[in-house]
Amino acid sequence: MLMEIVTFDLRPGMTRDEVMEGARKVAPKWRAVPELVRKSFFYDPEANTAGAVYQWSDPAAADRWHDAAWRQSVRDAYGSEPRVQRLQMTLIADNEVGKTEEFAAPA
Repeated sequence: MLMEIVTFDLRPGMTRDEVMEGARKVAPKWRAVPELVRKSFFYDPEANTAGAVYQWSDPAAADRWHDAAWRQSVRDAYGSEPRVQRLQMTLIADNEVGKTEEFAAPA
């Protein structure tokens, strides 16, 4: 299981409402991606950044979906280059479903 943390700087003066508008616009597209387990959008007004945390069942899908066209879409929408950090997930303590889930090391 792969976790990606994507952050990007916002244009000066961009509001939370504008960030939310962008998130609402793209959420249906991401809901239709079968390899994406979860995408959590975030906004940090103090740092003037936004982004998302992705949980992927297939790391190759992250490569396919986060391609040059996706990078350009972030630049077009927010005026900055996305920064992508990829991490191997090891364990989830999930209070919503009441379970702990461990993930094997990638082959």
